[in-house]
Amino acid sequence: MMAIARRGALLGAPFLLFGASGQAGAEDYPARAVRVVIGFAAGGATDIMARLLCTQLTERLGGAPFVVENRPGAGTLLAAEMVARAAPDGYTLMYASSSTVITPLINRGSGLDPTRDFAAVSMAQASPMILVANRDFPARTLPEIAAMARDWPGRITISHPGTGGINHLSLAVFARREGIEFTLVPFNGNQPSLNALMRGDVNLASDSLFATRPLLEAGHIRAVAVTGLQRSPVLPEVPTFAETLPGYEAIFWSGFIAPRAAPPAVLDRLNHEVNAILHLPGILERLRGFGAEPAGGSREQFARVIEDDWARWGAVVRETGLRGD
Repeated sequence: MMAIARRGALLGAPFLLFGASGQAGAEDYPARAVRVVIGFAAGGATDIMARLLCTQLTERLGGAPFVVENRPGAGTLLAAEMVARAAPDGYTLMYASSSTVITPLINRGSGLDPTRDFAAVSMAQASPMILVANRDFPARTLPEIAAMARDWPGRITISHPGTGGINHLSLAVFARREGIEFTLVPFNGNQPSLNALMRGDVNLASDSLFATRPLLEAGHIRAVAVTGLQRSPVLPEVPTFAETLPGYEAIFWSGFIAPRAAPPAVLDRLNHEVNAILHLPGILERLRGFGAEPAGGSREQFARVIEDDWARWGAVVRETGLRGD
């Protein structure tokens, strides 16, 4: 998978500027409201980022509103299926994430294939996840945790915000790389998982920097390691998994996608505008406050990220035999 530093560097890629042929069909877009579907509930980092971008798109593209519609459920699968079936006219988009790629791999009956059913528009951000511990858990480093797991297979419990998400699969990769066994405990969302950690119901949790940072700053939980190849600028004292397991990386990304046959000129214009928005100081500040880095780049680069994740996480799902309900 592409490293977060490399993904972040895509922001420096030249904007997609339009010639006469590129402008055709996109000059008057949008002529009416654009629906932007999100597969998460309101209030989380992905929802907040989508709303920031949609506010900017509304202002930059003449005032027709980009309206966020939250459709949580089935690990973003419900939202993805809705958008895949929508009219491919550029007026229904999805603010997608890594989960949009992973969930169809788990729920095989859906038949959804993100590499086939969607057109990439613009990748907005990329961020690592973090493994955090209950304050009373004795192991403080990944090697200590691995050693404890070898001595007591299955005794260490790790919560995460839902079966089949990137948090879950990244833990499965960690366990396989180390040849150890954990008891993984799924919860319906970030906060229930972290509440269980603070109560001592579980020993560890895998979650986002956005969700964990306030609890870390308050001293309610303790950081163990982040899943990027480089340390996070917001938590530079926290080591990476890769410092113990070379090459280990699990990155959560988000960005805009559209139904496959949406007009390329419209999607190119959206890509251009999102790239410009990601350069705005206020947007950069908010992103980095989430522990994320801007991505940007071309539609083709984003499509390759989706294809790479589809292949990589598909292999993990096959190896673990994971299936949805």
